[in-house]
Amino acid sequence: MKQLPKIIAMLCTALFCANSVQAQEFSFGPKVGYNNAKLSGKSWSDFHDTNSMSGFHVGAFAEIRFNKFAIQPEVYYSSTSGKLKATSDNVEHDFDLNYVNVPLMIKYYLTNSLAIEAGPQAGFLTESDMNFSDLDPDSPKFNDFNFSVNVGLSLNLPLNLMLSARYNAGMTNVTDHPDVDWKNKVMQLSLGYRF
Repeated sequence: MKQLPKIIAMLCTALFCANSVQAQEFSFGPKVGYNNAKLSGKSWSDFHDTNSMSGFHVGAFAEIRFNKFAIQPEVYYSSTSGKLKATSDNVEHDFDLNYVNVPLMIKYYLTNSLAIEAGPQAGFLTESDMNFSDLDPDSPKFNDFNFSVNVGLSLNLPLNLMLSARYNAGMTNVTDHPDVDWKNKVMQLSLGYRF
């Protein structure tokens, strides 16, 4: 008789797990979109007033949904940019930083199709087109790794389409120079297709 509460608890747990498995939905697919990117922070030069520049992203996502909650891992290639104005010679410098980003988004569905989302992101630098030697004699380099946090909204549309808007806030310095603190800030608008 003393074992009865334990047995009931085990049965309830088993039923809950079974319902969770049955409620689980899995989808995946490609995504493409627009980036509006800029760098913010302090440095030995000033950012241009129109620092924001356009870019793109392309990649893939998967979503595992449990009723109201979902987990969405992604991998995508992203181009980010910036515009710098050196105060000494009033020269503008445009530059691009391209990353392979791997976010892990946690989603909560407010309705059956509209969700809020947030999660961490690891970024791996694949290419940069600017050399710092003309700005600083120490010639700092761009860091290969960038950690950031994402927040946004996603909407599941008819025809298996998914629309999302996301803000990506960089948490780590993009350069290895001790006197420079630049962080990526990216607004993204994406369109995906769910298989």
